[in-house]
Amino acid sequence: MSAAPQVFLGSEVVEKHLHCASLLSPSLEAALANFSSGAEGGVVQPLRTWCRFLGVMPAYNSKDDALTTKLVTFYEHKKDSSVPSHQATILLFDPRNGSLKAIMDGSVITAKRTAAVSAIATKFLMPADSEVLCILGAGVQAYSHYEVFTEQFLFKEVSQGLHLKGEDLFFSIIFSVTPITNNVYNN
Repeated sequence: MSAAPQVFLGSEVVEKHLHCASLLSPSLEAALANFSSGAEGGVVQPLRTWCRFLGVMPAYNSKDDALTTKLVTFYEHKKDSSVPSHQATILLFDPRNGSLKAIMDGSVITAKRTAAVSAIATKFLMPADSEVLCILGAGVQAYSHYEVFTEQFLFKEVSQGLHLKGEDLFFSIIFSVTPITNNVYNN
């Protein structure tokens, strides 16, 4: 059995070190290129595995000699909305011997990484004359996308689309920024 982890990084510490999602962009862009290169890129990332409410997402990057696993739980909390439906933990291992090196709160990392990867794709796909950022939905992912997109791109307007079905509002956060246009779509 390995010794106790050297490091535990809670969400506050992760947020402090990743205060700007754009800090992730150069490393993520390199990782995406390595992953897209197949075996030559040195990234091994099997499909995620689900066991009821637990997702397991292992990965190894030989270029950075990084061995990690992300664990994600998903529970629909109809009665207690104070607990996030998705919670993540990232485990960092020593690839030489499998010893656990760090346990990190994965919720902040996931939100910022997802938004940063979206921004990387946008950098290559967005027309040069784009002036409006439209965020469909709300919640943690919408907010993290707003953060990274407004760090990396200039927009004259930000628009948010919310999806309503009957009386149920699937997404419920409204940004505290201006200017923002809220578009509500009913089905």
